[in-house]
Amino acid sequence: HSQMHWYLSAVYMILVTNIYLIFEVGHLERAMTDMAQIKPFNLTEVGKMLPYCYYTAITLAVMTYPVCVFLIYSVQNRLYMGMFAYVAWITFYDLANCLIIALAYPVFKEAWFSLSPLEWFGLATRIPMDCFWLSFVVTYALMIIESKGQGRLLLRMRWSSRNVSEPPRFKLGSTARKGVRRGIGAVHWAPFSRVSY
Repeated sequence: HSQMHWYLSAVYMILVTNIYLIFEVGHLERAMTDMAQIKPFNLTEVGKMLPYCYYTAITLAVMTYPVCVFLIYSVQNRLYMGMFAYVAWITFYDLANCLIIALAYPVFKEAWFSLSPLEWFGLATRIPMDCFWLSFVVTYALMIIESKGQGRLLLRMRWSSRNVSEPPRFKLGSTARKGVRRGIGAVHWAPFSRVSY
């Protein structure tokens, strides 16, 4: 079930990013059309920054695709650090989108451009959904860490039990080895030393 959840999490993020890019490109085209209808001297320097807000949002969205692919690779290879990197990126991505809209609001006013309600609705619904799916990724990463810790513990227990079960080996010196050999020889030849007639 955990693997299915992370798989759905990656698919969800890819689909949401596709929808987000479609809307953002449409908003950028609408902004460029509205700005072209405004006389250049009526457009302030702050208003001219409007396209760059959308450029930044689109660039961050495009960068999310390889991050989703990296999540799939990390889960298949049980790389928990890759999963945490995915969680960190999505958190940064959502915060960056909130910051872009907050900073772009005065730019929209200077450019006489109204912010689409779909952008607020998309951001308000996306953040809770991202938190919901990220919880499965974090849970699976913690499960991998726990399983690796248990594997190392079992390996140490087996190693320690093996060392206890095997008796210690002592190395005899040359003099002791000669004495043992002589004793063994006397045992073997003792029955033949007493010959009865």
